[in-house]
Amino acid sequence: MKNIKKIITATMIAAFTLTAAGCTMIEKTPEAMAKSAVAKVSGKKITRGDLDKKMAPYDDMVKQQFGEDYKNNQEAMDAVKNLRTQMVDQLVALEIFSKKGEELKIIPTGDEMNQEIDKRLADMKTMFGNDDTKFEEAMKQQGLTLDEIKEFIKEDTIMSKVQEYMIKDVKVEEAEAKDYYEKNKDALYTDKPGADVSHIVVKDEETANTIKAKIDKGEDFAALAKEYGTDGTKDQGGKLGFIEYDTQSYDPDFVAGFKNLKEGEVSSLVKTQWGYHLIKVTGIKTEATAKEFDKVKEDITNTLLQEKQKETFNKTLEDWKKEAKVKIYEDNI
Repeated sequence: MKNIKKIITATMIAAFTLTAAGCTMIEKTPEAMAKSAVAKVSGKKITRGDLDKKMAPYDDMVKQQFGEDYKNNQEAMDAVKNLRTQMVDQLVALEIFSKKGEELKIIPTGDEMNQEIDKRLADMKTMFGNDDTKFEEAMKQQGLTLDEIKEFIKEDTIMSKVQEYMIKDVKVEEAEAKDYYEKNKDALYTDKPGADVSHIVVKDEETANTIKAKIDKGEDFAALAKEYGTDGTKDQGGKLGFIEYDTQSYDPDFVAGFKNLKEGEVSSLVKTQWGYHLIKVTGIKTEATAKEFDKVKEDITNTLLQEKQKETFNKTLEDWKKEAKVKIYEDNI
């Protein structure tokens, strides 16, 4: 259910819209406001009423964040206006995608769409142990009805199918990945001098000294980390991964405590704001070492693919908007 809130996160703001007519200010009625256009797509009007319908279930979210009197809070009103503008963009995109999806025959219709909705609903219910009562309670708490969720699933299906079509031919050739690697090798794909670092951190000096004595007697560092460690690395034997000696991401005292250690050596007690550390280093690298292309090719390819897909998506959508002669009426939002 949280996914729905990530897509739609605002509410209707019921405020009168004032327009100038010569020297006379005319206050629109709620009925007139609801019929006013916030956008047009291929001549089809998306009304303020359409927008308000989408936003209405989320009034509680705004109230929880800004309070019951949020309409008197300029920051809240600016945030809500921004969210309403985003929803207009989504409604415009949905209208375009629906039309294109029908033309291209790439979105399910009729029984196929109903089957998709039922499948997605079933998936949602698994989050609640397939308990219909818990699912209904969750909907109620979030101010949503079953019909609204079904409509969201339908819209999301349309958007997803058309987006898949838009980026289906986007590919990254190995030559592109290799070129990216060469241009960014020093900055992104070269390990500076450093070491693989593990640590055991405890709150008091006495415990740290006890652990150090056990290490000096030959007890296993990783096992002791699991037994005594107080941070999230304990179950991984205290492993922090490879840390460069010139890092700015760790406490300077912590870094100073391990940068002169020899391979496999364990430090004496190192005190930081987090407590008392015992630090072990392995895999020391005294010179900068570039990672081999083959070891980072997949990550580079995925990065470039996402960038190219985003670029293709945005360009195609802009082309479709021009084709549909989209108009946005900011004053009505």
